[in-house]
Amino acid sequence: MKWKLIGALAGLLALGAGAAFLLSGPGRTRPSVVLIVIDSLRPDHLGCYGYHRDTSPGIDRLAAEGTRFETVTSSTSWTLPAHAALFTSLPDSVHGCRDTVFWLDKSRQTLAESFRDAGYETVGFFAGPYLHPFFGLSQGFETYHDCTSYSDQAIGLLKGELEANLTDLSIRDVTGPTTVREVEKWLKAHPRGPRLVFLHLWDVHFDYIPPPPYDRLYDSAYEGPVNGKGMARRMKQRPADWTARDIEHLEALYDGEIRWTDANLEKILAHLAAHGMGPDNTIYCLTADHGEAFYEHGLFGHMQTLHEEEIRIPLIFHWPGKIAAGRVVSPPARIIDIAPTLLDLAGLPPMPQAVGRSLAPLLHGDPDIAWQEEPALAELVELFKGEPGLHYLAVRTRRWKEITDYPNNRKLVYDMVRDPGEQIPLEPADYPVPPAEIQDAYRAAVHALQEWRRALSPLLKRDTPEITKMSLEMLKSLGYLK
Repeated sequence: MKWKLIGALAGLLALGAGAAFLLSGPGRTRPSVVLIVIDSLRPDHLGCYGYHRDTSPGIDRLAAEGTRFETVTSSTSWTLPAHAALFTSLPDSVHGCRDTVFWLDKSRQTLAESFRDAGYETVGFFAGPYLHPFFGLSQGFETYHDCTSYSDQAIGLLKGELEANLTDLSIRDVTGPTTVREVEKWLKAHPRGPRLVFLHLWDVHFDYIPPPPYDRLYDSAYEGPVNGKGMARRMKQRPADWTARDIEHLEALYDGEIRWTDANLEKILAHLAAHGMGPDNTIYCLTADHGEAFYEHGLFGHMQTLHEEEIRIPLIFHWPGKIAAGRVVSPPARIIDIAPTLLDLAGLPPMPQAVGRSLAPLLHGDPDIAWQEEPALAELVELFKGEPGLHYLAVRTRRWKEITDYPNNRKLVYDMVRDPGEQIPLEPADYPVPPAEIQDAYRAAVHALQEWRRALSPLLKRDTPEITKMSLEMLKSLGYLK
């Protein structure tokens, strides 16, 4: 299996059915772009992905009027490196922002910088701790709004001026209404485009404390001990006294958070449309940074493994008349493909360092288009060591997935068609096709990663940021450093 080195090695990608088609014609103006990232959102809990509960009517409408990608892989299973990969179109070990002792270096070109340099007004709204400008993800945003309720405490902690438990502050924060208000306020003050708007919606992230009526919407009869709170303490091991019924209720609370977030998203979309960013002149893209585990492999939450429940994400593009409506794309895609796609759709040059590629040819509804699939690569480092080492590496094709577990010196191979839940790792003798197929894909992916690092080596030659005592205390208070 061949792996084409897109962007970083080839420079430009020729797309015959790309932005030139979408933006052709006299008097065509550049569209605005809205990038929506819903933290911790699993695609299989959305109606448009076949979920049995009505959790996402607003998102489902975007999918019905746009194009939905069936299988999309994040670069990792937690927020900080996933957003860095989203913004730079680089794998985690290439963009370098893969642990909280590193932040995104200014030498990395971001999606926001590309749009800003093209004359777009760029604005971001974030609502979680790892989107803080401290980690460098605000590069290119002319305005970057903190929608948390604890921003003063977080800044004070970073400066060493006070002590605070940001774990409780962040996971118990309710940010949706604040984000709605801040978006409307900004739109009133900035009435003209074109604009790039980034929305980070946090409330789906644990703890699961949706307000009424969403707290009992999907499981009103439950009377057990699970209330969705304190979940950071239950990530490594399922409580011994929790039954399957308790986990079912936990997922119902998670679904309530999704429905609550969907309702706030619909308000934001209405504000955008009322201020000149309607479907006729605005590209909408909705995705997530990572998923969420509910003890499918013995663990809860995320930042634990590279199994599908933690790294598979939704992806929807919406631009009526320009993007096919109701289309479902089966070829696999990656989080690093999103930035090149948005630039291509907007008719802007690609980021010269990008590894991802534009998915625009798949958005036109042509069932006969030739498309070379590329494996997805996901990484998870051994966190908070100062000089992190690779902990897990996953390579995903449409049929196969291989996870290298470095601490235990083993490889796990899964047939994603016969075993989509990754419950039975295959032995070589069990492969229904020659094992060389997945082995070749794995070797090609690792070789490509090495080539990307080599091609982008000037970006990797930088001093290791000094981690101050205050930032280490912040990590401890966030619950990610012992």
